[in-house]
Amino acid sequence: MKFVLTLLAMFSIIFISTTSVAADAQNGKALHDASCLTSCHSSRVDGPSNDMYKRSNRRKSLAKLTMQVEFCNQQVLNSEWWPEDVSDVVEYLNNEFYHFKKPSK
Repeated sequence: MKFVLTLLAMFSIIFISTTSVAADAQNGKALHDASCLTSCHSSRVDGPSNDMYKRSNRRKSLAKLTMQVEFCNQQVLNSEWWPEDVSDVVEYLNNEFYHFKKPSK
């Protein structure tokens, strides 16, 4: 019995460590609105700041959107977001504006 419980505990730890936590779009919106809209987008777009996501030369894939958010985080905003924060912002932007299909696991 002790062996079975140990084995179950080991499988549980492996399963939990290999599954990713879903990104939090609400946190992403809060981070985006606090950093991106006020610091950057309002100076780059005529009209509403979110028009940046509707332009013809916007990002064309989820990977490129993620790279753009990472670039802005590191180079433009210097916001020092954690990787989870970047994922949350990408989740928000994708849900709200882009609607890219997410890769299956």
